[in-house]
Amino acid sequence: MDWYAVKLKARQNGGRRETVLGVEFETYRARNGQMARRKVKGSGQRVFVPELVLQKAGFEVFLPIKKEWSRVNRYSSEQKLKCRPAMEGWLFVGWAAGQARFHELMALDVVSGVMGAGGQPVRISDAKVRFLMRKFGGGRLRRKASNVEAEPVRFSVGDLVRVDAGPFEGQTVSLLDVSGGSARAVMTLLGKDVEVDLEQEFLTAAQ
Repeated sequence: MDWYAVKLKARQNGGRRETVLGVEFETYRARNGQMARRKVKGSGQRVFVPELVLQKAGFEVFLPIKKEWSRVNRYSSEQKLKCRPAMEGWLFVGWAAGQARFHELMALDVVSGVMGAGGQPVRISDAKVRFLMRKFGGGRLRRKASNVEAEPVRFSVGDLVRVDAGPFEGQTVSLLDVSGGSARAVMTLLGKDVEVDLEQEFLTAAQ
């Protein structure tokens, strides 16, 4: 899977950034005796409009979100936990490795550009995006995108591996212990040998 950081267009003419899908309605009798419909409070799922547009175009989308407490309204001291994009104006878009889909991506009205260097888009590894998904527990990803989740990698004691994501990214280490999805290795930090715990999910065999 190839991932890229995508810049979204700024809202124009008060365009909406969020909408609610799957709202349920109920029938009730109004004061005038007529039957009417109203939304069921709490029903539906609030979604980010650019995320929805990209998903409908067939892209995998990861939107890191943060949760903040805010007042329900200016007249009440009651607070409600709300979700907001962690990186305002940006999200991660992915598609199967080797496919050329930039023309489709840039044709979408919500996309402004792609993060790049030297005039070329910068590819973000699958491991880095999975690390961000782990870090931002509230990040959303399409449920059917099961192919994005890599199969657990299994290593053995003594294997030489490279760390692909996280604070030790780029380091090559030899494994001392392997247990479940975790592994233990020794790294030299500030001139001292230190044992560190690593997730096998973010390791690859060193060449």
